[in-house]
Amino acid sequence: MARAFIAGYGYHHPESRVTNADLVRSLETTSEWIESHTGILERRRAMDGVDTSDLGAEAVRRTLDAAGSPSPDVELLICATSTPDTLAPATASWICEKLGLDAVPFDMNASCSGFIYGLAVAEALMATRGLRRVILCAAEKYSRVVDHGDRRFEIFFGDSAGALLLQPEAPEVGVELVDVTMSSRNEGTELALTPVQGYFSMDGTAIKPIATEMLVASASEMLERNRLQVTDLRAFMAHQMNYRLLEDLVDALGVSEDQHWHNVQTAGNQGGAGVLTTFCAGLERNRDDLSDGDLFLLTVVGSGFTAGSALLRWVDKRR
Repeated sequence: MARAFIAGYGYHHPESRVTNADLVRSLETTSEWIESHTGILERRRAMDGVDTSDLGAEAVRRTLDAAGSPSPDVELLICATSTPDTLAPATASWICEKLGLDAVPFDMNASCSGFIYGLAVAEALMATRGLRRVILCAAEKYSRVVDHGDRRFEIFFGDSAGALLLQPEAPEVGVELVDVTMSSRNEGTELALTPVQGYFSMDGTAIKPIATEMLVASASEMLERNRLQVTDLRAFMAHQMNYRLLEDLVDALGVSEDQHWHNVQTAGNQGGAGVLTTFCAGLERNRDDLSDGDLFLLTVVGSGFTAGSALLRWVDKRR
């Protein structure tokens, strides 16, 4: 039986768009090269003075509005982020202050796997502590930790946030958390990192085979343990790292074009928030076409290395 349900969801992309043509003006590259190597056409960027917590607060606000849930009901707010406002206090604390929430706040950092890890932690705390209203937010402002003169990374990253309202009872319309897994490969930690008071860096050539292997293994494990085939899924979505890598991934898993939800082409690599904004936008876009029981598989990988998957089921009790 499910231990957690999603009663509301919301996401936020900053209005500012940075296109490939914009980047060409300051970087030694071309729009064609960026698109051919990454598949990214544009990325969203938060303005100066907008913090990770501002992005998260807007996503949480939209989630509560969508769920029709009063904010005083929220008992716990977890923020999954690898680009916190401050080392202390937690970005979750800033979000609570900005929204006037009297919830217990804390952050989680599992790099780009943060949302899935946060889902596992939220589910466990709901089961053991009897919590009835939990917000899980994933928010990232990678534009703050990227050297904008370094074309290796400037071409990839965007800013965004997503949030879910979790509860133990099934909503009339919402999502059931069926299963969640976490895995790790604790070697090569130096291959993708953001030092304190430094810029993000990674060795993409070394990371590509590791990330692909871990994504395929995590998704395959989730399907096997739930006795499912890829064809049983309504949709699959992965860490929005690079569209070219996503193309290789879905080919390896046998995911069809219709099943593949993604937004990296227009939002960029959003770190730990990308898979959540993809999911929220996909639900919003396809809501009228979803049927009770439709299955979604979300799979992520992050530096460390971390990986994980979540299996979710659409709930619609209206008919």
